[in-house]
Amino acid sequence: MSTTERTKSGFTLVELLVVIAIIGILIGMLLPAVQTVRAAARRISCANKMRQIGLALHNYESALNELPVNQIGAGISDGAGSFQTGHYSWLVPLLPFLEQENLYSSFNLRVNNGDGSGFMMSDTHPNAAAAATSVELFLCPSDTPAEDNTVMGSANPGSSSYAGNIGWPSPTTGFGGERNPDTYSGVIPLERPSAPIAWHGRSSVSLSDIPDGTSNTAMVSERLIQTGTSRAEVRNGFDRIGSRHITPRSNETINRIALRIENSTDPHEKESAFIGRSWSSGYPLAAPTYVHVLAPNARIGHYSESEDEGDFLVSPSSEHVGGINLVRADASVSFIPNEIAQDAWWALGARDDGQVFDLDN
Repeated sequence: MSTTERTKSGFTLVELLVVIAIIGILIGMLLPAVQTVRAAARRISCANKMRQIGLALHNYESALNELPVNQIGAGISDGAGSFQTGHYSWLVPLLPFLEQENLYSSFNLRVNNGDGSGFMMSDTHPNAAAAATSVELFLCPSDTPAEDNTVMGSANPGSSSYAGNIGWPSPTTGFGGERNPDTYSGVIPLERPSAPIAWHGRSSVSLSDIPDGTSNTAMVSERLIQTGTSRAEVRNGFDRIGSRHITPRSNETINRIALRIENSTDPHEKESAFIGRSWSSGYPLAAPTYVHVLAPNARIGHYSESEDEGDFLVSPSSEHVGGINLVRADASVSFIPNEIAQDAWWALGARDDGQVFDLDN
């Protein structure tokens, strides 16, 4: 066979470029699908973590006949310059029911969970190492844990993506003025040990104290962690973890409170700087708690007294597309869309408002 009769093999340059272009198009089509699958996997992982927390709360309630308390303030002074237990979040007493007995035992519950009567914790505090422990179960896979939490003190405590439902803010009169203000409507009770606050009630809530039904009442939700490390980062960060000041604190419907948060043009760095930065602290601006005012992934707000009263107006938030995972008081987990009807969201937040909505349809 002569050289002129040989057939040529291989790609021409044009053919090669066409193949590369086709591969690029296929990769471009595949990438969003892969990202969607990964996001769905993270959402499922988050729901599984929350289900474990919900079951732990049920086991805690079965053992102690009440749900764990979130302490918003320091303990009572012993007269010698130190304080009895205080400033502990509800997640601390829950640890033994989450297979975290060793971590729970490492806390010295005879001292205030902060230096002196404050919420700041230094690296020399008896609970510094325990508070700094990162608990994987408390972190949503889609959330970003803050690596630098020294705004809470040199102990640099560990973050948490999950928060307990403390119901409606204290001055609300309900849907239309039917509710007695200054009564507690949440599921995770609040307590200020050194100076009890009247609207917190008896600081004890059990599953039998939910007349609306456990399947109709929220218990735990997601809430994004503040990661800003400067005033500018906090102020210019996500609106849903940047708190707006509303004033005055007055008795009004839940709708009116929501409108005032939405219309506020007064952002405050302090009330935004601590959100989610310490899973062990009950300090209201950092505590793993939230309220039912605005719908998921909306902005948040605070009164001048929120730091002392405990009703920091934090809305649930997440990086999941379209909504948040939420644990109901029956320990079931549901995905709640951002577009949930406002009345249904309010009803889900209060354990005793008498309103029941079919959220599954």
